[in-house]
Amino acid sequence: MSKIEQGFPRPKGDHTHVIVGDGITALAFLEAAQKRNFDQIIVVGKQAAELGRGAAYAKGEADTPWRFAYLLNSPADDIDPQFAKWLANRWDAISEQMQNRSPDWLGAAAPLVQNDDLYGVNAPREFYGDYMEEQARNLISAFDARGVGVTLMDDVATALNVAEDRVTITTQSGRELSAQSVDVAPGGPSTMRIKGDDGPFSTPSVFGFEARIAEHIKAGTEIFCIGGNAAMLDVLRLCQSLIPEEELKFVACAPDGEIPTPLVPRLPRKLTVPEFCSGHQTAETFLSEVRREIDKALAEGDEMREIRAGFRAHFLQNPLSGYLPDVEEARKVPGALRFWLRGGTRDTIQDMNRFVREGKARVVKGLVQEVRPLDRGAEVVVTDEGGNKQQIKTGFVVNCAGAGPGSRFDPLTEDMLAHGLLSRSHVGGGLQVGAGCRTSAPNIRYLSPAVSEIGDEVVAMPLYDAHMLRSYVARSL
Repeated sequence: MSKIEQGFPRPKGDHTHVIVGDGITALAFLEAAQKRNFDQIIVVGKQAAELGRGAAYAKGEADTPWRFAYLLNSPADDIDPQFAKWLANRWDAISEQMQNRSPDWLGAAAPLVQNDDLYGVNAPREFYGDYMEEQARNLISAFDARGVGVTLMDDVATALNVAEDRVTITTQSGRELSAQSVDVAPGGPSTMRIKGDDGPFSTPSVFGFEARIAEHIKAGTEIFCIGGNAAMLDVLRLCQSLIPEEELKFVACAPDGEIPTPLVPRLPRKLTVPEFCSGHQTAETFLSEVRREIDKALAEGDEMREIRAGFRAHFLQNPLSGYLPDVEEARKVPGALRFWLRGGTRDTIQDMNRFVREGKARVVKGLVQEVRPLDRGAEVVVTDEGGNKQQIKTGFVVNCAGAGPGSRFDPLTEDMLAHGLLSRSHVGGGLQVGAGCRTSAPNIRYLSPAVSEIGDEVVAMPLYDAHMLRSYVARSL
């Protein structure tokens, strides 16, 4: 069997293992499979032939101005020290590839390059996809050398049927795959829909709608983003790739009227080391201690990159239950941590702050309730903290709100919820899996950014983080 094959796998041996997904978590499950005894492995995902990329790190189209515009949220060595080395080893070729691009990524990286800190750059997401796809090829070669065939199947799993020690996976194209064990690694939930977000002057997302949004950007239209998160920053990069800065007209609407703090790397690298007391009875007292540690670190001059990475490292080694044993109280913690430790792409956030100062962009505080089409443009209905409404006229609206009430999961996750293989937490709606990422069927494991509880443990920091997802997969054996 070839190392990469699309189509039906040929039967081989007794134990077939299926991995559902095509992103970094699916690749992490494949890596972990090296420690298990399988006769063959089938990876089924929308773009399984490019395993490791997923939707987040997909290869862009060569002729689009915004190719390479979308950047990783964190410095390269925060994502993966090995990726940082890979990037540095290819710097000359990457520099040539990024010449004369807008926005000026090489110019933004120049201070880091001059400081001999290539590991600190916010790399284009496609480059991380290149690295992950390379890791997938190496893994497949290693399995092949052991006589374990790996099949990459471009398809979408939609349902699982468990019968004794066998699982049948049904796909979108009508295939039925039979396996003894399954690892499921889908993406996160869909963007929260806003009434009117798919109209003549609005789109329900940036991803997949770039060409349509680009028409309005190039026409000089004001672009209004619902949300102040990473997707909003991607829309800003899309704008920068298409028009000169002086023509920019950009609005972001966020509940708190703020955008994330830039994650700025410094040499030598440092991690904040928080200290917490055990035996908390309530989330309130524990979060008070967390806030104290964050404020202390800021007062001592720590950057948000150092604080965020330090807290991440701490909670990976020290479960939340060691400080706050009551599960109901612990469920109140991740939302606050996510808000307090928000951070994002240095290049784009620094640009956004500059554009606000220069009057090219503005940030509106409030919650968007509805988008209403006008003859030329749209009207956005926004409510403030007091429930007061205002109507804001704009040119074109992009929904960057992220997950929320009404968000849906991929078809397979919805099927697993319907059949009791997964459950949802009543706090925040996150997904619950058993110890070792096992579902209610012991031969099926599940991990995605939407998982908020693993076994008896509430995950302190949300899993929208490549490093954390890989870490939890490694622990699941």
